[in-house]
Amino acid sequence: MINDNDIYKIKDSVDLFLSNENYILAYFMNTRQRKSFRVNKEAVHLLECIDGTRNLAEIKEIMQNRYNIISEYVNNVIKTMENAHIITKINKNHNILSKDELQRYSRQINYFGEFLESEEKGIEAQKNIINSTIIIFGIGAVGGNIAIELAMAGVGKIILYDFDKVEVSDACRHMYFKEEYINANKTVALKKELEKINKNIKVEIIQESMKPETKIENLIKSVDFVVNTMDEPYIGYTAAKISRVCVKYKIAHYIAGGFDAHLASTGELIIPYVTPCVECYAKHFKETLKDWKPKKHPVKNRYREIGGLASMSLFSSSYACIEIIKYIAGLIPMEKNFKVRGEFLFPDMSLTYLNVEKNPNCPVCGGAWKYES
Repeated sequence: MINDNDIYKIKDSVDLFLSNENYILAYFMNTRQRKSFRVNKEAVHLLECIDGTRNLAEIKEIMQNRYNIISEYVNNVIKTMENAHIITKINKNHNILSKDELQRYSRQINYFGEFLESEEKGIEAQKNIINSTIIIFGIGAVGGNIAIELAMAGVGKIILYDFDKVEVSDACRHMYFKEEYINANKTVALKKELEKINKNIKVEIIQESMKPETKIENLIKSVDFVVNTMDEPYIGYTAAKISRVCVKYKIAHYIAGGFDAHLASTGELIIPYVTPCVECYAKHFKETLKDWKPKKHPVKNRYREIGGLASMSLFSSSYACIEIIKYIAGLIPMEKNFKVRGEFLFPDMSLTYLNVEKNPNCPVCGGAWKYES
């Protein structure tokens, strides 16, 4: 609905160019899209009037007095440019975020607005992030990096679940590593770093390991999103235990770590009853690897000898955070755009995705419950 009191501006992420006096080329810097429009000189003058200070009534008056352009023409151009996401209304609702939050997350909100209808929708997306509570099971190289990136994005509360201590060998993989943290609990060390990033974040720590008898239902029911990177006793076990609870309570989650031989794996977003669940992945691997026989490894006792680079762990965590933020902020319909697990290969920098499909007869997620975005 167009209102004469509305104030418009050209979106911060859009550059406009006039070509041959007849075409406007819009370049969307965030998504690298391009759109072109055939225009006359009156439309060009109208775009010049959209400066983020004048309301629509003032613009109509200028166009009428200077160029004898009627109000209906102005409305049509405004509607076209708004539908094309080239211009946006100036947000008047200052109750969604505080002034400090608007300033802190301005660039992120700018980016969100590229995918949404307006600047205000971008602000609402940021509010969704701030209001979210996320638990991260396992805060090693990948899980710790995810926590840091989510804190930077503005997640309001993060629960850190881990039992381990910081070791010297973590220096080349953990982004939160500091020599002063050696032998300290990882949860305590990471909590300090997250609070340095954002003084307003709430960080809860749970210093426990995952055992068969460990009760996690109430914990998972209390959060908005779950991340699992816990590789002890091993990732297959923790993923199955956590994912079954998440599916039961229809809580989206991400399996993002503990891959050992699959360093720099993207992991997978699991939306209950929409994407393949952990059990679907297990079925896929059981079928595809049924004829595979492992060779005996020449190195014994290599439990602590699996290598890696900080950059590879950061790749996995950054990929995961992009998917998590897209889902929490509601930037795109993830039920149609989710990715299954991918493998990034170090030698040739290739990224390939597994051919995993949701099993309609899956004992965990094969029910008929309908997903609602």
